[in-house]
Amino acid sequence: MLSITAGFGILGLNLSQPPLVAAFNAFNEYRGLSYGIGGDEGALTVPNYIKHYQPNLKGYSVGDHIGLYCSVSSCPGRYIPEKDQLNAALSGSLSINLQHQLDYLLSEMKVIPGIDVQNDWKMINIQIGSNDMCSACESGYENITSPDAFASHIDAAVERIRANVPRVLVNLIGAFNVSQLFPVTAGQAYCRPQNNDPSTVGNVQECTCGSTPGGLDKMDELAVEYNKRLYAIYEKHQQTKSDNFTVVYQHSNLNMTSFPIEFFSNIDCFHPGLIGHQWVSKIIWNQLFSPQSLKPSVFNFDANETVYCPTDSDRIATN
Repeated sequence: MLSITAGFGILGLNLSQPPLVAAFNAFNEYRGLSYGIGGDEGALTVPNYIKHYQPNLKGYSVGDHIGLYCSVSSCPGRYIPEKDQLNAALSGSLSINLQHQLDYLLSEMKVIPGIDVQNDWKMINIQIGSNDMCSACESGYENITSPDAFASHIDAAVERIRANVPRVLVNLIGAFNVSQLFPVTAGQAYCRPQNNDPSTVGNVQECTCGSTPGGLDKMDELAVEYNKRLYAIYEKHQQTKSDNFTVVYQHSNLNMTSFPIEFFSNIDCFHPGLIGHQWVSKIIWNQLFSPQSLKPSVFNFDANETVYCPTDSDRIATN
């Protein structure tokens, strides 16, 4: 899980605030608004859709706090449990950091009041890969960001969950093809709210491949291969699913050319803003109730996207 799931920069830079306050808030992680695990009151998130039917849901993250960064060379893994709850995502994380995040998740799951680890059903979302793609152009990162390495990191995480978490549904979410956002956001004044210098747009500073010759093509290739590997892991576990464990897969082939610029956070035009998180929460939630054969293969932005309301006969599709 990475900075998107951590909720980094969701509310962006608010120019109506005093400059120092705006700058501080812009780099917060808005954990309670994160599409996949946020639970702030009124937020459009998967946990809040679940809470509509199961108000006793536990483990969703709330509120916000300063960003807590993790990298390959340094991952101190600081958490603020009273806000993070079971949101183990760390900004900057690559797939190789998943084991570190599981260390926190598996221990925290046992101490939150009201969670019966043995008998309660859990859903664990795994969505990562953007930082792997961005780092693939950096010297020394080729081996840990290759498709095979990515797959091994994900598979090891899923196997650890299977071995240690009873009654769990692992929700694998496809990696976003982040190369598409660079032509969409290039030259946009929205992406540099504090000045007129295009070179200061955050995405080209944060994503090495985004500013490297041939880097966008490399990310295109990695996005395809990463998602092939994720789907293969899902298929493997279709053969091993049981009454206690199953893996599902949600497509995330987002057509970013269809996105309004406000989909992105204005702090860097790399991370989704509030509009982006709200929309992604809907397409992930809606897919949960569709078998693989009926899931959309490409997602175009729709400001009027609706939230599916399951009936008594609906179940999360595990095939």
